[in-house]
Amino acid sequence: MKLTGIFPPIKTEKVQVKKSEGAAPATAAKSAAPTDRVVLSAGSLEVQKAKDILEQTPEVRADRVHALREEISRGEYQVDPYRLADKMMASLLSETLVE
Repeated sequence: MKLTGIFPPIKTEKVQVKKSEGAAPATAAKSAAPTDRVVLSAGSLEVQKAKDILEQTPEVRADRVHALREEISRGEYQVDPYRLADKMMASLLSETLVE
């Protein structure tokens, strides 16, 4: 399933890396050495959460495919031409807005 062009691009802020002040002496233990810290913006965290959800979502919904195959084989599958046209127009408009 391809999800490009559905949502407008998301602007994220740059990642800020903060280094601790002061240098540790060479003879000090490793635990006393200064450490770096990464702080992500709220927008970046939301993008990461969405990415994680998309990675867990299966590419093909096997249950839905199976149900549709059964409907087609029984001759019960009906296409609503107005709904199809609406979705095609929405898709076309969303692609032109992103460009």
